[in-house]
Amino acid sequence: MARQIRETPILFGEDGKRFEEKMRNAKCTITPEQYAIMYSHYKSVLASLERGEIARKTRLAQKTGAIAK
Repeated sequence: MARQIRETPILFGEDGKRFEEKMRNAKCTITPEQYAIMYSHYKSVLASLERGEIARKTRLAQKTGAIAK
């Protein structure tokens, strides 16, 4: 049986103020170089998914007899 999910803690007092201040001053720390790497990985995953979709459609067409093997 699954374990019960605990309640999300609520921050009060100094902890809450400190957390809110950190969230207000949060900065994006991704450099342009890191972004370029992440974007290239994203594009390669999209290309892989596209190849998989083409292969799936080809198998489906072969299975239904729409195209010869």
